[in-house]
Amino acid sequence: MDIKFDKFEEQIFLNTVLIKNTGSNILGTGFLLQKPTLNGRAKFILFSNKHVFWGEEYQKVADNAENHFEITLHNKDADGSYKLEKISNFRFKINKSSVNYFEHPNPDIDIACVNISAAFNQPGITLNVRAIEIDKFIDFDLSTIHCGQKVVFIGYPTGFFDKKNFLPIMRSGIIASIPDIDFQGKQQILIDAQVFPGSSGSPVFVEVGGKYKLLGIISDGVIKELGFTKIKKTGEAEDEKYLPIEFIGLGLVFKYTAIKEVYDAVPVPRQELASETKKVLT
Repeated sequence: MDIKFDKFEEQIFLNTVLIKNTGSNILGTGFLLQKPTLNGRAKFILFSNKHVFWGEEYQKVADNAENHFEITLHNKDADGSYKLEKISNFRFKINKSSVNYFEHPNPDIDIACVNISAAFNQPGITLNVRAIEIDKFIDFDLSTIHCGQKVVFIGYPTGFFDKKNFLPIMRSGIIASIPDIDFQGKQQILIDAQVFPGSSGSPVFVEVGGKYKLLGIISDGVIKELGFTKIKKTGEAEDEKYLPIEFIGLGLVFKYTAIKEVYDAVPVPRQELASETKKVLT
């Protein structure tokens, strides 16, 4: 079965990537941005959260720390067609001082990216992805959108996805804070949506003028800490038991302005491994 993926709502399924942090054995979401180089080729940059790449204690990770993560990308056949289930797996090593790893300098802004262009230069493998050309997806002002407006985001909530076809899940919600105001004084927007672990790093899109635009990147789901309760055991002293957390249907999204700050820090060399620049969202 040949799949055209000619609609944005379909193409975005080939933009999003399942990330497995092999160091801490956690799953998260990433998405691809494309950065042109001076020779007409492109870098393919995988964006996600710092905590997806390094774990929840990412702020304590040493500058010389190393880690590994795995991703899976879709393949095309030799004739250029795409069939479901055609995938390739890649493993990357990162460290804080690598020329291929970049993160936001503000420790409170949970955004990082890795140059994965090497995956596009493997013999016998033609990847079928759709990367974001950032300037085409952030050419709007936050004052032109409003609280209550619908958003969509793509990812792997709790590690759940279509394992047969290796496709992620699209979810939706609404903007729950005034977009032009930084929520909690950070470059964030609150959304009213079911955001769970695994959705971290998901791209969030909003419709502006009839076209989808990149609103930001999910970093966290908002939880209610239920705390401890006292358990009285017969013939024994009281014991404490921790009750599970409860997700309350809200998510925190770092705005595209913060994504752009990391994107701009990625250098543009004259040469790059990636061999083409047409694997983009339309």
